[in-house]
Amino acid sequence: MDVEIARYALDRVPLSIILDDSTLLLNLNYFFIRDRNLADGENRRWQDVPVVHPESFTREFAEWCLEHGVRGKYSVVPCPAALGRIDEGLPLFSRAQQESWLAMCRELITPNFDITPEMMTHTFVVDPDTCVPLPEGLWEQYDWATLPVEEEERVFRYISRACEILVNVGLTPEGVTSPGGFGGRTLEYYAKVAGEAVRAVTGNPLPYFFQRIEAGLAVETPVWYANREQGTATGEIIASTNDWTGSWTGYGEVSADRYIEADLQGGRLPALIDAGQPVVLCSHWQGFYGMHDEDRGGFNAFKEVVSRLRERDPRGEWTRWRTCSEITTYACAREMARVEVNDNKVELDLPVCAPELTLHFTDIEVAEISVDGRPLAKAGRRADFRSGTFWREGMETYAAFDPQAARVAIEVQVGG
Repeated sequence: MDVEIARYALDRVPLSIILDDSTLLLNLNYFFIRDRNLADGENRRWQDVPVVHPESFTREFAEWCLEHGVRGKYSVVPCPAALGRIDEGLPLFSRAQQESWLAMCRELITPNFDITPEMMTHTFVVDPDTCVPLPEGLWEQYDWATLPVEEEERVFRYISRACEILVNVGLTPEGVTSPGGFGGRTLEYYAKVAGEAVRAVTGNPLPYFFQRIEAGLAVETPVWYANREQGTATGEIIASTNDWTGSWTGYGEVSADRYIEADLQGGRLPALIDAGQPVVLCSHWQGFYGMHDEDRGGFNAFKEVVSRLRERDPRGEWTRWRTCSEITTYACAREMARVEVNDNKVELDLPVCAPELTLHFTDIEVAEISVDGRPLAKAGRRADFRSGTFWREGMETYAAFDPQAARVAIEVQVGG
């Protein structure tokens, strides 16, 4: 028999939504466009862009996602537009207003979304100790697209301070998000320092970072600097769509059809799903809100996308909503695992134990499977396949379980 760890947990294509540019109450983009226009001489629309994203809107979004099982990543910029640290208080809001938003985020956002910093400010590079912009006038997404590789301690301190601020407000990050091009031209170095910085602050052995978008139909989930002995690695989540929910301006294109058309066949997402590629939507918080409280252009389009995805896969047989950390942790576990097959027995060596670890058996008619002496239940249909069960179709079988130790013994009984 041939055995491998399936690419995805439960052999379901992961769905995930990335929300960029979000932070405590502020519409970061008002300040970004205002200040960037001065820096590059552009004349982008900014004066009627909202300054605030109300807590009520964030709460509405979070409650809707909890109700519909939507999962992903939500940025919280630690020192938005260099206006102040969110753990020390932003000057535009009262302490009570800020504490209310943070409590809401901890209660309603974090159950279904990873939190990441989008580095310190999403605008100017600042001194991480004072949060004052550097006199050189550097921008995180432009000037630090090429990180100063000769100053590793400086970059480490910058990223780790961003993480520390989030920890201080009870929003422990699972990884980091690049503001724009941050780190993109020094990716290998960025993966190293980002992983070390998050790990140092949170103790998470498997942090991740988000920097890239893939437009083709081969979307990887890279694993950087895997260390089997220490059980550490840095995952990378790569988005697989552009943003058609209002984009980074907040007033860009909005189109549910670009993701998935009403016939459930056209659009980017069906193409990804049919190709077995992860569906990771890249969106921006300002587009979800739009230009005023009754707009919600991006959010409304996303609701339609979720509805069409459910209509396309009503029993959840082929897709499953995941946080970005769930996707990258599974990828790290799969990358670092060793599988040894002897007759009808399988031995796993797992430096990383990921839930819903899924094995794919081929060229064998499986009758029963036990994991460390405990039999798995047989799922009657693919929709019922979950951790603790196996699902067989012809000469292919999938088995899923939550490993409890680094060494796992699996025994297969053959039958018709």
